[in-house]
Amino acid sequence: MNEMDRIASALGIAALRAARLSPSTVAALLLQRPVDGWTDIRAAFDWMSSHLPEVSALSLVDIQKSAGLIDEMSQAGIYSIPICASAYPRYLREIADAPPVLYLRGNRDLLKQPAGVAIVGTRKASPNGIVIAERIARYFAERSWTVVSGLALGIDAAAHKGALHGHGSTIAVLAHGLREASPKTNSHLAHQILDQGGAWVSEYPIDTPARPEQFVHRNRIQIGLSAGSIIVEGEERSGTMTQAEFCVRNKRKLFAVFPEQAESLKLVSRGPLILINKRGATPLRSKNDYPRAMDAMSQIRNELQDLGA
Repeated sequence: MNEMDRIASALGIAALRAARLSPSTVAALLLQRPVDGWTDIRAAFDWMSSHLPEVSALSLVDIQKSAGLIDEMSQAGIYSIPICASAYPRYLREIADAPPVLYLRGNRDLLKQPAGVAIVGTRKASPNGIVIAERIARYFAERSWTVVSGLALGIDAAAHKGALHGHGSTIAVLAHGLREASPKTNSHLAHQILDQGGAWVSEYPIDTPARPEQFVHRNRIQIGLSAGSIIVEGEERSGTMTQAEFCVRNKRKLFAVFPEQAESLKLVSRGPLILINKRGATPLRSKNDYPRAMDAMSQIRNELQDLGA
């Protein structure tokens, strides 16, 4: 990380934590960073004071403490990437309420790749749902798509495993700091992801504990890193449904698994059926539909690439 990005990250953390500004306000502020950045933390503080003079709660010491936190994360192998940095993925920057600072542990080069595919679903997955999630993830991974999911039990874990079995890349989007990954049940899988060239990402600094509302918020990051989402299984009221809402809102492709024999397969299909009937999700009824889904998402991926050209 260069010094300008370190200072921008520190300013972002301090603005969120000490000044308690909203993520969208902080992101907008960082995107106004001078072309040449700031020479030091004092210059960044003076610049922010002139742009937001009403923020009296933020002090120079707050930014200095945040810079120390960034150094601590760096020593733990965690990269801090402010929204104004060239390393911040352009397709994530395009979503509503993009995180002002993104934290990554693992392979930074994955953020240079085209947008991936999010494969998500319920923690209470059926045996056949697990098989389907692994198969879809492997299909995409074998064709050089990064598989994005949330490392939760059930469908998310199956998606990561499918990507690894396909010798592809996968990103786990977590709802807490990145010193370790949770749930602990998936700790071995989480480290497999890192060992095989994948990454963990989060909008939360190191040692931030997981809280219920943060699992909902992280769904938008999964959307931002992807050209589209595939909902494999889900209940009518679940985090999976909020993932779909973020997907529609940000104009990414939405697919839902609903085979003709969904009932006999005993899939958790209430959520996917609602998405197909009421939210415009394209149904995936068999593996014969995978190429069509990939083609549709490739169009979005190309459009997102053009935005950054």
